[in-house]
Amino acid sequence: MSEFRIHHQVSELFSLLGLSPDTAEKYTEQLRDSVERGRGSEGGPSGGGAVRAVAEAAPDPAAFLANYHELKSRNVQGLDGLVEVLGGLVGSVGAREAVEGSSKLRLREDGISLSSVSEILADIQNVTNTKLSADQLNKLRERLLRESQLRHAPASLRIGEGGVERDGERRIQCPGPETPPWLHNRPYLSLDFLKTENRHQVAALGDIASTSQEHQLIEDVLSVMLGVEGTYITVTLPAKHYDPPIFSVDPSVEPSLSTLVSRILPLCGYYSQVVKFVESRNSYHHGLVNQALAAAITSLLKDYMLLVTQLEEQHRRWALTLHKLYFYVEKTMAVMALLADVTKVISKSECHGGGVLTLLHDRTLSLTGSGQLQDVMLFLTQAAAVPYMDMLAKWLYRGIIKDPYQEFMVVDRESGREEDKNGEDAKDPGDDYWGKRYTPVPHNIPSFLQPHANVILRTGKYLNVIRQSDEGVTCPQQETLTYDLHRCFYAEVIESTYNFASKRLLELLMKEKDLMGRLRSVKHYFLLDQGDFVVQLMSLCEEELSKNIDDVLPTRLESLLELALRTSAANSDLYKDDVECDLQPITLINQMQRILSIEVEEEQEFFPSEERLQLTGLEGFSLGYRVTWPVSLVLDKKTIACYKMIFRHLFYCKHVERLLCRVWVSNKVAKSFPLSASRTYTAAFALRQRMLNFIQNIEYYMMFEVIEQNWQIFIGKMQKVDNVDEVLTFHNDFLDGCLKDCMLTAPELLRMISKLTSICVMFANFIEDSPDPAATTHEVSQSFEQTISRFELQFSGMIYTLMERISEMGRDHYNDALVNVIYRLDFNMYYTRKHEHLRLVGSPEVSSSADNSSRPLSADEHSHT
Repeated sequence: MSEFRIHHQVSELFSLLGLSPDTAEKYTEQLRDSVERGRGSEGGPSGGGAVRAVAEAAPDPAAFLANYHELKSRNVQGLDGLVEVLGGLVGSVGAREAVEGSSKLRLREDGISLSSVSEILADIQNVTNTKLSADQLNKLRERLLRESQLRHAPASLRIGEGGVERDGERRIQCPGPETPPWLHNRPYLSLDFLKTENRHQVAALGDIASTSQEHQLIEDVLSVMLGVEGTYITVTLPAKHYDPPIFSVDPSVEPSLSTLVSRILPLCGYYSQVVKFVESRNSYHHGLVNQALAAAITSLLKDYMLLVTQLEEQHRRWALTLHKLYFYVEKTMAVMALLADVTKVISKSECHGGGVLTLLHDRTLSLTGSGQLQDVMLFLTQAAAVPYMDMLAKWLYRGIIKDPYQEFMVVDRESGREEDKNGEDAKDPGDDYWGKRYTPVPHNIPSFLQPHANVILRTGKYLNVIRQSDEGVTCPQQETLTYDLHRCFYAEVIESTYNFASKRLLELLMKEKDLMGRLRSVKHYFLLDQGDFVVQLMSLCEEELSKNIDDVLPTRLESLLELALRTSAANSDLYKDDVECDLQPITLINQMQRILSIEVEEEQEFFPSEERLQLTGLEGFSLGYRVTWPVSLVLDKKTIACYKMIFRHLFYCKHVERLLCRVWVSNKVAKSFPLSASRTYTAAFALRQRMLNFIQNIEYYMMFEVIEQNWQIFIGKMQKVDNVDEVLTFHNDFLDGCLKDCMLTAPELLRMISKLTSICVMFANFIEDSPDPAATTHEVSQSFEQTISRFELQFSGMIYTLMERISEMGRDHYNDALVNVIYRLDFNMYYTRKHEHLRLVGSPEVSSSADNSSRPLSADEHSHT
């Protein structure tokens, strides 16, 4: 078993046990080594050594081996691989302890203890010696019930969640009419043997002449061949519905005749198995494929019954002997044995739909060179595949799933919901449409369609989208699909329909729906491609967005946004009316942390309870975008959310740049100050310029070196695109690259940049609120210089820490684009030399700023990020 397969099995096992994926990653290597050692000690990967190892560690080895052989006979996929992993689990002490601990914890959470029988008996004995209250007795009774359910779980699990058990056979609950009760209440409607409890006592057959014995035995054999118990041949029905009955011949019969009869009786058992399968699979809930297979077997049973009728005619004319009878049924016996074997495997595995076709196809291939037997199997497979191929044709030619019994290889998870073609439904049909609505069902994919499964899935999805946009579109060259063992002409049909569907849908999106125009429009607004629009928007909305987020009026924001669109170059955009305002209740850093920390222990750290009260409109402002069907396939809610996060990052950087530029404008009045007063502002001017250089370099890096470069790569790929899946892949790659290189997916870097921007905002507010230095005292000027010095040390130390971390991440992940930002921030190694100088001097602020860079922001600092 490959390392990937082991990893998959371990992940599935640990997921069922409630263990985290990190735990699976931790023990995968240990289990792989343990599996390899087990293979080496047993001489090969047959799985026999793993079976023995697991059986030895099981509480009941015999029960485990019985269950294993039962599942093996049902042709359960992946059984040997799972047993190998369990064998490795037995040999890995650490992994076994982790699994045992999790299992006990889950049982305790469900209120089930692992008490032994002796412990329970001791508790019962104590009850007889002490007088318990009614409450205590009820608790003891509930405990006994839980323990009994736990220990008898294997028996109850035979029914399962998906069906009920009737006459020893599991019935899957599927849509369709119920089987009429009279079919079960009238046993004589069956062609199989009946349960007979009281048999009439007859004289021993051995007391008469051998000729008469043979005649009577032929009479009984012909009856048993049609499912009717004979006089001297008795039938004992099996415990399991898929096993053959047991036949008993009168022991007084002459041995030579009894031997001949015993050679013919297996045929009667095969008939019983086949008839029982046909009668059970005619029910609705077993699906169309099983019904078609049962109908095909019924046609073969007609030939079998015709043979029995001809033999009976010869017997009436006294022209039939046991030797002749065996000669006539010898060839039929091989065919019936094949039918009985196939039906038994289907019944034991309880498969339906594509699983049945896989079994039939594999059995047909295994009979290559067997002549008549392969022809019989080919006939059955072709007949059983007819309803499945009809479903496949509807999916390939129209994008419709007509699968009332859940047999098809693709499932529609929203088939009950009416969709609106214009996307005006309560839920946008594009949301999770591509990834979640139509999903493959692995166990329903026939093995002969497995190489084409991905193409089939995509073809139907393409046609479904096309049909919702234009119901008049039909797939040309619609041929009838039939199963073929060797020619497999349906492979050509699948390829031709896929080419038509992918080309037609691509034309619909690119030409009729102007997908690239939509994407360029989104880039203009969310990625700040339209410069004058951003300036207009910030100028108009700054006053409103400076309020607390709960005080911001969304209607006023919408009006200001529309004004900014109409008075800028964006007025020529055809899709400007689809842009809208959106206010997020959390900061960008917490939004990213929530996404990156889903289902981990640290998730609760990023849910500040009072964050909304401290948030301003600038910190929560974002844009929204209305998209119609089918463009929403590409621009779904998740994609728009990614654009929103990039916009919030860029928008706030632009806001910080405006604050610093405003400080630069206000500093122009310093030219009129006396020389002594202007010197007080010299350090502040220099720090303001470094802050402005930092924020402008960060913006330039994100807009030109990341977004624009990835956009050009995306445009180049889109010119060579062949299908919609490639469009989705390339667009997702573009967004992932932008999020990653803009440092939004690195929490540590994003936190440092947020800290730097908050320092810039606090500095700008401090300068704006500072009094005129010409009218201040010496003490106030000295305090001003100390505050500027503290800002400068914090800013320089944080930038140096940011550059160090970027350098480390660039080396670890080979990200050249990320490393390039260092050369812009540390021009001529200014901050490197400054940090080295401060380190030699021993300034305490250097270490404190480095330490504070990795801590979460405080509540006060959140108000500036």
